[in-house]
Amino acid sequence: MSNYIRHFNNISAGDIDLVGGKGANLGVMSQAGFNVPNGFCITTKAYSVFVKPREKDIYKLLDALDVTDLSAVRKAGQKIRNLLANIVMPEEIIKQIIEAWQELGAQHAYAVRSSATAEDLPEASFAGQQDTYLNVVGQVELLKNIQNCFISLFTDRAIIYRVQHEFDHKDVALSVVVQKMILPKSSGIMFTADPISGHRDIVSIDASFGLGEALVSGLVSADLYQVNKLDFSIIQKKIGDKKIAIMPIKGGGVEKVELADERETQALDDAQLVTLARIGTDIETHYGTPQDIEWAIADGQIYITQSRPITSLFPIPENGTNWPEAEEKVFLSFGHLQMMTDAMPPLASSFIKVLVPFSSMKNGIENTHAFTSAGRIYVDLSNILSHSKLKKIFPKILAKADQLMSKSLIDWVGKTQTSQVSLIKTATLIKLAIPFWSTIIKRLFWDRYENIPQQMSDYADGYLNHIIDDLEGELDNSKKLRQITSHGHQILTEGVIWKTHLAASMLAMFLLGKLVKNYAEKKDLDALMRGLEGNVTTQMDLEVGDLADAARASDALRMHILNENLDVREKLSQCDGHKGGAVFLSSWEQFIKHYGMRCTGEINIYSPRWREDATALMLMVMGILKSGEYGAHRVHYQQLVEKNQLAVAAVLKASRHGMFGFIRQGLARRFIYVLGELFPLREHHKFMIIKFMDTVKLQLLEIAKQLELENELTQAEDIWFLNLPEILDVLAGKAKVDNLLIEQRKQDFKRFQKIDPPRLITSRGEILKAKYDHHEAPKGAMLGSPVSSGEVVGIAKVILDPTQQQLHAGEILVAPYTDPGWTPLFVNAAGLVTEVGGLMTHGSVIAREYGLPAVVGVVDATKHIKTGQRIRVNGDDGYVEILADEENAGVPANEEQRI
Repeated sequence: MSNYIRHFNNISAGDIDLVGGKGANLGVMSQAGFNVPNGFCITTKAYSVFVKPREKDIYKLLDALDVTDLSAVRKAGQKIRNLLANIVMPEEIIKQIIEAWQELGAQHAYAVRSSATAEDLPEASFAGQQDTYLNVVGQVELLKNIQNCFISLFTDRAIIYRVQHEFDHKDVALSVVVQKMILPKSSGIMFTADPISGHRDIVSIDASFGLGEALVSGLVSADLYQVNKLDFSIIQKKIGDKKIAIMPIKGGGVEKVELADERETQALDDAQLVTLARIGTDIETHYGTPQDIEWAIADGQIYITQSRPITSLFPIPENGTNWPEAEEKVFLSFGHLQMMTDAMPPLASSFIKVLVPFSSMKNGIENTHAFTSAGRIYVDLSNILSHSKLKKIFPKILAKADQLMSKSLIDWVGKTQTSQVSLIKTATLIKLAIPFWSTIIKRLFWDRYENIPQQMSDYADGYLNHIIDDLEGELDNSKKLRQITSHGHQILTEGVIWKTHLAASMLAMFLLGKLVKNYAEKKDLDALMRGLEGNVTTQMDLEVGDLADAARASDALRMHILNENLDVREKLSQCDGHKGGAVFLSSWEQFIKHYGMRCTGEINIYSPRWREDATALMLMVMGILKSGEYGAHRVHYQQLVEKNQLAVAAVLKASRHGMFGFIRQGLARRFIYVLGELFPLREHHKFMIIKFMDTVKLQLLEIAKQLELENELTQAEDIWFLNLPEILDVLAGKAKVDNLLIEQRKQDFKRFQKIDPPRLITSRGEILKAKYDHHEAPKGAMLGSPVSSGEVVGIAKVILDPTQQQLHAGEILVAPYTDPGWTPLFVNAAGLVTEVGGLMTHGSVIAREYGLPAVVGVVDATKHIKTGQRIRVNGDDGYVEILADEENAGVPANEEQRI
C-alpha cells in the first residue's frame, strides 16, 4: 500500500491516525456494505511531508498564542496559512494523487474534504472546523483544493477549537478525502437519536433540496422529520420554507438557486423517509452508538456521505432496577437534590452508593439497585413510580427541593404506564411510618428540649471518634476498607439520630403557617427561621467573619492578606512578619481544625477540602475584608436575632385572631418553641456525613499510597478511577488494576465535566423538561422558584468556582448551585440566583436566614447573566430580569435592604 494514498476498501477503524476520523468512518461503512460514494484518502503521512518545511515556524507561533485574544489568533492563523500556501506540494505526493484519481475516473466531479485525526470522535466532533470543497473538476482544481484542505487545519476556528478541547496542535494531523461527487435532488442530516430531547428511539432527519451545504450553513429552513425507531412510524413532519438550494455547476463549483413552487414541498417522500431511517438505524447498530449522518439522494438512490458519533447526548445511566428493556424508567439527578451538579469520578460515586444501603448491594458494598451512574449519581425511581400511592405523593414532595423536577415527573407519570410491580410494599411502609410519625408527634407536642443542637453535635463527635479509633487501629487495608463500607452503611440509619427532631421542626413550621395564614405577615413567618442559635453552618459563617476581623489587626496585615500576588500558603507562612499575624494564624488554624473538612461541592468526596486547598476560604475572607467593617457580620446576626424576637411576638399576637383564639395561640407558641429548638439541626446531618467523608478520604489516600508502593497503582491518584468493590478485589489479590480502563475512565471524567447533567432522564435517553408558568413576570424575564421574599436590583456577580472568584458587598450572587461550602459568600450577597434548587434546598434556606431575595432553579442562569450586568431579582414572584444599562428602577441593593 502507498504511504500517501489509501482507497476506501483498504481502510479500517484503526486507521484514524492515518486517514482521520472522517476517512476511517467512510472506509468502515464502505466495507460494511453501506452505499458510500467511492473514494480514497491522502494520508497524514502526505500532510506531514507537505508541512515539514515550515513545521517549526508554525508551532512556534501557536505555542505563544493566547486564544482568548481573537485579534492575535487571526494574525497568527493568517501568517501560518500564508506560510503553507507558499509551499510546493512534493512531486511524489502529486504523482500518487493523480494515479488514484485517474483510477476512479478523471471525468467525474469530486468532493474534497478535510479529515483530521482529532475529528468525528466520541468526545469531540470537530464538525466544520476544517474546509470542504464540492464539485471539484479537473487535475488543477483537485490539487489546489487538496492543498487548501491541508492549510485549513489552521483556520482561526480550528485553532481555537483544539485549545478549548485540550488537543495539542502537534498531536493533530490532517488527511484529505477525495470522494466521487453525488449530484443530489435532496440531501441533509440524520440523527439516530433526537439531539434535542436525547430520546434514543427517535430518528430525527433534516432535509432540503440540492446539496447539503445550504442546510449545514443555515441558509434554509429545512424540513424536519421524526421517525419512531421501534416500528418506523412517522411521528412528525415539519415542512420548512426552502427558499434556496445550492446546486452544482457544470464544469465545477456550486451556485445558489432560488426555488419557487417546490420551496414548501417535502424534500423527502414518506417511503424515502422510512428507508433512510432504517439505514440510519443499521449504521447505529454497526457502530453501537447513536450517529450523526450526512446523506444524499440522487437518481432514487440513498448515499451516505459521512457518519460520526453524536457527541452532545447525555449518557443513559447504568441500569439499576433489573427490569425488561421495554419498560421505560426514570432516573433522578442526586446532584440536583444535593445542590452539587459536578461530575464525580468512579470512587466518589461508589462511596455515595455505600451511604444509602437499601435493596441489593454489589459485593455487599454498593447500592446499585436504587443508585446508578452516568458521570454523576442518578436515582432509579422505578420502584417508587410503580407503586400506586408513592407515584402520586413523591413528585409533589419533590417540589420542595426542585419545582422543575417535580413538574417534569408529574407529567411523565401522567402519560406513562408500567406493568411492573414495585418491590416496595404498602404494608412495609405503614410498618415503618407508624413508629416514625408517632415519634414526630411526640416531639412536636410533648417533648421539652435543652440545647438539643449542642447535644447532637456532641453525640456526632463521639460517634465519629469511635469510627476513627476503629479505622486507625486496623493495619490490614482490606479489613480497613471493609470497615469503611460497614460504617458507611450505618451512618444514616444509626449515626444520624435526630431525624425525627428535624422532621418535627419542619412540620411545626408547616402547621404554624396554616394556623395563622390569614392573620400573620409572611415576613414575620420568614423571620422565625432566622437568627436561631445552634446552626452549625451559621456558626461557621460567623467564624469566617471573625477571621476577616483578625486580619484587620493592622494595616500591614490587612494588605498582606489582600495581596493577590501571593497564594494561600505564602500568605499564611509570612503572617508572623506583620503585627497581629500570629493571632490571625492561630485563628486560621483553629478554624481549619473545626471546619477544614468542608469545601464547595463537599458531597463529592473527590472535591479538595479546605484543609487540602484553602484558596476558596481565603477568597471569602478577602471579600469580607475588602468591603465589610469590623464586626459587621456579628451585628448583622444580632439584628436577625432581634427581628426573630419581634416576629415571635407578632405571630403570637396574630394567632389570637379567629375562633378559639386562646387555643390557637397555645398551639402557635408550641410550634414556635419547637421550631426555635429543633430547626437549627437542619445542617447537623450533613456536617456529620462530611466529617465522616473526610475521615474516609484520609484512609483511602493512605491505601492508595500503599498500592502505589506495591506497584499496583501507577500513581496514588488513580484510586479515584476505581470503585470500592474493585479496590477490595485488588487488596484481596483477586484482581489486578487495569491501567487501560483507568485511562479510559479519566477521559470519560474529563468529558463528563464539560456536560451539564439533566434533572431527569429516562431509560430511552429522553431528558424530561418542564417550564415554569408564572404570569406575574415581565416579558423576557428568566423564571425560577421564588424561595426568599423581597426584591433587589443590583450588580450581578457570576461565580462558577469560589476558589477563583470573590463576591463583594452588595453584589448579587449568580451560581450554578450552593452548598454549605459556599455559605460564607452570603455575608456579602445582596441577593441570590441559582440554576438548581427548591424551597428547602441549601441556598434557599440560607437566603431566608440572611433575608436575601432569592430565585432558584433558573435554567442556564450562569450562561445568560454576565458579571457586571444590572439585574432585578424578585423573590416574591420568582423571576430574574436583566435590566438595560440606563434603567435604575427598583430597590437599591444596600445593607439596610439586605438585612
